[in-house]
Amino acid sequence: MLTSCATNVDVPKTFAATITVTGQAEQAETGSGACVIDMIRVAPNDQIDIFGGSGAGSTRSTLEVEAIDQLPDGTSTCSYTAHFDAVPANQRNYEVSLGHFSPESFSSDELENGVTYQLRGS
Repeated sequence: MLTSCATNVDVPKTFAATITVTGQAEQAETGSGACVIDMIRVAPNDQIDIFGGSGAGSTRSTLEVEAIDQLPDGTSTCSYTAHFDAVPANQRNYEVSLGHFSPESFSSDELENGVTYQLRGS
């Protein structure tokens, strides 16, 4: 009978990323931070996901309000941020996804340097 007490566990490599999420809103509630973009409601604490291109790794975060700017035409620009502490490294590409909006793909270099995910209905 063989047994092992090895403690050298491989820890997967990860990196931190911050994503700016923005979109043109038909409606905005500055008090709550909620916006309606392409008929889809977005609000603080909504879940945003990053999926590794190989499907091997994923991580999620929540949105925080960055700014809601009222425009002269009655619409608004809504901006949020999401901070990810441990994005799985070594993926060919990453897909950022938020609810019913069209996903967007980014490289690891882009994510590490900060990207903007533009919200568009799918």
